[in-house]
Amino acid sequence: MTDLRDFPFYRPRLDGRGVPAPWSVEDLEDFAGAHDDPFAGRVRAGAKPRVALQIEATSEPPVWSSLDGRDLDAWAGAVSRLWARFGLGAGDSIAFFDYGSNPCVLLSSSIYVSHLRRGAATRLGASVICNDGVASMTARLLGILEAVHPSALVIRRDLIAPFVDALGTRGLPPGSRLRWAAVSEVEGAPARADAERLQAAIGAPVRRLLRADAAYLVSGDCPSCGLFHLDPAYRAEPLAGGGVALSARFAAECPAIGYRLDGAEIVGRGCAAERRAARLAWS
Repeated sequence: MTDLRDFPFYRPRLDGRGVPAPWSVEDLEDFAGAHDDPFAGRVRAGAKPRVALQIEATSEPPVWSSLDGRDLDAWAGAVSRLWARFGLGAGDSIAFFDYGSNPCVLLSSSIYVSHLRRGAATRLGASVICNDGVASMTARLLGILEAVHPSALVIRRDLIAPFVDALGTRGLPPGSRLRWAAVSEVEGAPARADAERLQAAIGAPVRRLLRADAAYLVSGDCPSCGLFHLDPAYRAEPLAGGGVALSARFAAECPAIGYRLDGAEIVGRGCAAERRAARLAWS
């Protein structure tokens, strides 16, 4: 069991029960800057991180997370279960129009990150192809859709506009097999209007992803209830002043306990698609 007293970031935040005060990305930045520590006190003294990932939502100073093989595999498992709920399966291919800093990309295959045994898509028998997340690569994405015929597409929110504009000129390639797409934001979730714009352009369902990389969270909205279902890899608790304290159950190398997810609200269980799933509403 992880003892949070071993981690400089958590030690002064613990109450008498050993529960840390909720924290944010800004708290990590403040700690990293004050202590000249890129891991912001979330790594034990003397530890040698196997895999270090920069948290994209941070600015200055940059903040990194540390993971070992077990953490990576557990995180990839959560993403794999998300893809399965969205309908990805054996023989399918999934295309990414985003940077490798998006955990959906990074964890999709073991070819993208060391110490990961099986990627999220690989576990389902699906193949992956990644297009770099810059607007100038939009034409190449159209080439991927034409040559590879992916079943699914994950696209960064700010790339919807150039992609939709390109589709307005050229249209989807003949024989396109896109069954669904998902839209990702660096932190939080895209607006419904973004997903609806893309859905109108591709003629296939578009889901929204909810990300909080500092807490290793990747979740997706449910086509049945519209809420974000939480994988069992995560725990969420309501905060008195609003928002949610989110914890990743699997993160031992660089714990994520009590991340303050503002804009989220816990909704009772009971969705017809997953009756036992914890669910979040996102404002």
